[in-house]
Amino acid sequence: MRVVSIGLIGLLSFGGATWCSAATANVRVGDNFFSPATTNINVNDTVTWTWIGFNSHSSTSSSGLWDSGIHGNGFTFSRQFTTAGNFPYFCRVHPFQTGSINVQAGNTPPTVTITSPTNNAIIHVPIHFEIRATASDPDGSVTQVEFFQGVTSLGVATTSPYRAQAEDANLTSGTQTFSAVATDNFGAKATNSITVIINSQPIIKLIRPDLLSFAEPATVTIEADVSDSDGTITQVEFRFTNTTVIATFTSPPYQFTVSNLVAGTHRGDVIATDDRNGQARSPFGIVVVTPVPVVLKAPQLLSPAQLRFSYSANAGLRYFVERSTNLETWTRINTNTADQSTVIFVDGDATHPINFYRVGRFPNP
Repeated sequence: MRVVSIGLIGLLSFGGATWCSAATANVRVGDNFFSPATTNINVNDTVTWTWIGFNSHSSTSSSGLWDSGIHGNGFTFSRQFTTAGNFPYFCRVHPFQTGSINVQAGNTPPTVTITSPTNNAIIHVPIHFEIRATASDPDGSVTQVEFFQGVTSLGVATTSPYRAQAEDANLTSGTQTFSAVATDNFGAKATNSITVIINSQPIIKLIRPDLLSFAEPATVTIEADVSDSDGTITQVEFRFTNTTVIATFTSPPYQFTVSNLVAGTHRGDVIATDDRNGQARSPFGIVVVTPVPVVLKAPQLLSPAQLRFSYSANAGLRYFVERSTNLETWTRINTNTADQSTVIFVDGDATHPINFYRVGRFPNP
């Protein structure tokens, strides 16, 4: 019977060879045999031979590394093995009595490195980025890499390339920790962690222009309220769609007046940049029209107190209606923004026997 003593640590046996994961392995020296004949241990483990036979024997290294001397029943001899390799030995009294010690280096943990994003990288909201890592094992194989945001698992990858997705739902602005944990085929683990700065975008609220349309030639003020929830605003740009920058500001108020705009639709953006180079963009549009002459027509008395008429207009421009009984004193009775080229107006207080009306267009603000 072959016996290997390894204290409190478990034993894994394959036929005549015994793998030991403990600090000491025992070999019995019997009459004409060593048991086990082959002993497998790790670097820095110790082998102890114990003589149990009636005859005298030795444990002698074939390469001269050790020699126990020739002894009889009850003798013990120990040797620690500090390097990996195969070490055959024999009995000097009975040269056919042989054994061997196989010393393995032990399981080396895997290695893992997060390759993207880089440590201390700044990630701008909205968040949707991929975490990627490389992993290897010098004496086995990598079975999986699990990714974490803090203590929350983002997913497990079992084959290379190792990657996982990070989404907005799990993230808040500020410093966040991401980790990759690699596991090898013996269960050993390795971890690599990085920190990432999550940066919220600036917030832009367009204040002006607040009208639908302007009459040409138009002078228009563009104004925005800009803020940043986790930092400061370093620059605000006003830019037309053709990429022409019309104004740049580094401090409030963020407003600019553009002059002599001709008829047409002028589109652009307010672009805000924060102290971590995060950007937000808010579009604006300026509609400039050629004003048509205001012409009143189709008056109709609906009742003794109601008069209806229409007037020509530009949709989007602002108009006022005034009434007079003597063509000298005028009372403004209506203001509106035209929604089409013909505006229908009803005066519900046309009780004076004679009423005069006029319609005017407000100038651009």
